[in-house]
Amino acid sequence: RPVWLGGEVKKILSTEAGWYFLSSRGVVYSRDLSSFEERNKGLPVKTIKRYDQGVKSFQYEIQDLKDLEADPYDPRTLVTCTKDAVFLTRDAGLSWTSLPAAPSWTTGLKAVSVVSGPENLIFASHPIRGVFTRPLGNPGAAWTEAGGLDKSAGSASPDEVSDIAASKGSEGARIWAANSFLARLYRWDSAKRSFTLVHADDRDFAPFDSLQVREDGVLYVTDGEVYRYDPRSGRHEAEPGALRAVLAASRSQPGQLESFYGTDSAGRPIRLSELWLAAFKDRKPHRPPAEGRHGLYLQTGFMVNPETRAKYLGILDRHNLDSVVVDLKDDLGRLRFEPRTELVRRLGRTVNPLDVETFAAEMKARGVYLIARIVVFKDAHMYKAAGGKYAVWDSVEKAHWRGYFTEKVEVSPSGPSASPSPSPPVLISPSKPGAAPAAPPAAPVYQRKYMEEYWVDPYSEEIWEYNVAIAKEIIARGFDEVQFDYIRFPTDGENLGNASYRWRDPGMDMESALMSFLGYARRNIEAPISIDIYGANGWFRSGVRTGQDVELLARYADVICPMFYPSHFEQDFLAQPPEELRPYRIYYLGTLRNTYIARKRVVVRPYVQAFFLNVRYDRKWYNPDYVRRQVEGVRDSVNLGLTFWNNIGRYDDIPVLDVRGNRRLAAGQELFRQTGVHID
Repeated sequence: RPVWLGGEVKKILSTEAGWYFLSSRGVVYSRDLSSFEERNKGLPVKTIKRYDQGVKSFQYEIQDLKDLEADPYDPRTLVTCTKDAVFLTRDAGLSWTSLPAAPSWTTGLKAVSVVSGPENLIFASHPIRGVFTRPLGNPGAAWTEAGGLDKSAGSASPDEVSDIAASKGSEGARIWAANSFLARLYRWDSAKRSFTLVHADDRDFAPFDSLQVREDGVLYVTDGEVYRYDPRSGRHEAEPGALRAVLAASRSQPGQLESFYGTDSAGRPIRLSELWLAAFKDRKPHRPPAEGRHGLYLQTGFMVNPETRAKYLGILDRHNLDSVVVDLKDDLGRLRFEPRTELVRRLGRTVNPLDVETFAAEMKARGVYLIARIVVFKDAHMYKAAGGKYAVWDSVEKAHWRGYFTEKVEVSPSGPSASPSPSPPVLISPSKPGAAPAAPPAAPVYQRKYMEEYWVDPYSEEIWEYNVAIAKEIIARGFDEVQFDYIRFPTDGENLGNASYRWRDPGMDMESALMSFLGYARRNIEAPISIDIYGANGWFRSGVRTGQDVELLARYADVICPMFYPSHFEQDFLAQPPEELRPYRIYYLGTLRNTYIARKRVVVRPYVQAFFLNVRYDRKWYNPDYVRRQVEGVRDSVNLGLTFWNNIGRYDDIPVLDVRGNRRLAAGQELFRQTGVHID
């Protein structure tokens, strides 16, 4: 039965000191399950800006906490973490202290644990570097990388650890860990101060999460099941009693069951979380129409021109595609339609517009699902508008910021701007007797090369309002979905450190800027919202540099479109023999990883590379099979749709899709078992 209705409960702990809940409101404590109090002193607060009908206000919430664990030897000692930092309490949550991060950390922490007693350690799981430990009770101690963990596919780094659970045993602490994406279970070896693999099955991708240490073994949650590992016998088997209890609790409430604390029919304790793995519920009303869409990205001009429109409609028909992504606000900030909304007419600039109503009617008659791409924070037009009031600001040069790189200019000793001599100079060899000394070499000259990117301030509520007004209008005029691109901060340029944001309100950061914009968009757009992200941000639980944190985006978006282009990864990544299957591996694993990082809350509809890039792997392998293998990777992973991308509209290399009545690709030969990705 629910005992607290103040927010989402992600984890439940019962200790001798009372009950603790990891919740959407931070850490909640109860002594008796009757009265409750928040215990968040010292935990970071996120400032969220709301903007409604021209009025700005602020909400304050505890930053999303990823995990919570209690010390099995001391119930007043607990540890929690955000994506960026680890926090410790020694007084039952009345106050929390931030622990220094390891120098090599990026964002994306997933799990923590704390054990006093003989181990006296704090554990933290990093998305790329594995598990780190540091002594408990030593403020100056450094984090040390723990060993013994299996590597991610195609990587020299350990696979992400999903959970670390500890209990007090007769012979000391029992500490267990599992992987987020590999079917692996580990036990901590106190003598070696590292993990030892105790169970691995033959699945190439399988999430193990929410470990519960019991006397009869270790329970954990995986896809559609609860399993138990018995360390005495080494047996690993389904635990149907625990699953039945979880499913019964899930059926008793309309929303997603996140955590469960109870017993099975035999009276054995069950304390599990991450229950979206065992019993997922789709709670997003705009998701269903966005599932199973397969299509093309097309520059707007191709749809404006009748001849090229007919050409691409033929491609859609021949290749069994049912969706088109078209720019309605392009990479330069130009509108590609004639707006009717007063705000959009006043602020926007229209170039070579699409007749939206005629186009939408024609596409609807053909059963084509229309996606309007809107480039948001990269916008040359709004960068220059109103005297540059929306532009990112250069805090050093006190001007509108643009990213640049410096490059060396080759000059003669007379200088880069010297006029040519009327006659060739006489060259005298210094090796001859009496020769004049050679002129000293010219000092190197450098010049700035500015990037063709113009960024507006992501904190600006007026920029939000403008882009959401575009989205609302285009949906009202016949499009089915809005796809936001460049929902991020600038990432490039030697002067990136100079970029500052004049619209930033006190207490806000990059993450809260994106949360605030997306919250505003979600409240105002009654249609599916999709978001484009870098492939790396879909592969790892990290939004470093861009602010594109998949766990965050999944709160607001219905669809995430990662760009797992093989050409954009390191050329040896997943390139083991047979080398030609590399595109399949990347899309198979990438689509799954993105889906599970998002906890299945979004449709993952990848962009598929249908273009050649002059890099080593593409020079050897790019052809229609390269494209087809990406499609097969999507099909064999979650099979919820894809979009082909070729910026110039050359789609000669794409395959004919076998799409069934449920808008899913027909099952084909399972390729992953042939790829040599197994990690043993």
